[in-house]
Amino acid sequence: MISMRGDLKIVLGGLKTAAPCRKLVKILLLQLKRIGDLILTTPAVTALRESFPDAQLTIVVSSECADLLPAVPNVDRTLMARRNPRDLALFFSVAASRFDCCIDFTRNDRSAFLALLSGARERVVSYRVHQQAKMRARAYTD
Repeated sequence: MISMRGDLKIVLGGLKTAAPCRKLVKILLLQLKRIGDLILTTPAVTALRESFPDAQLTIVVSSECADLLPAVPNVDRTLMARRNPRDLALFFSVAASRFDCCIDFTRNDRSAFLALLSGARERVVSYRVHQQAKMRARAYTD
């Protein structure tokens, strides 16, 4: 469930945070895991679209999920992570886009790196990262 009342509040199966809500124009979503994880992210994408109807939603997914992308609603732009040297183009694309907010559903080193590259003022991740991976947690603002 995502609601907007002065704060962006996210409560999604263990992801709980409150980030100061500014006008969010470009939101980056990171889901670099498998198909089932992408399916479980879909309600969050829908809730973000409802809360921020004018925002540009960009999602980065693993190449294994490419066939599922047409079934993910409310996304304006998709980027593919392939786990090979071609990801250099992905890194440049994320860095050049200058997002306002990045929400990381993956919680691994690779997604933390992409969150930093995004240049987003607000970089949100599960509270578990802050408890279990102190070094990785430094990539996030909340």
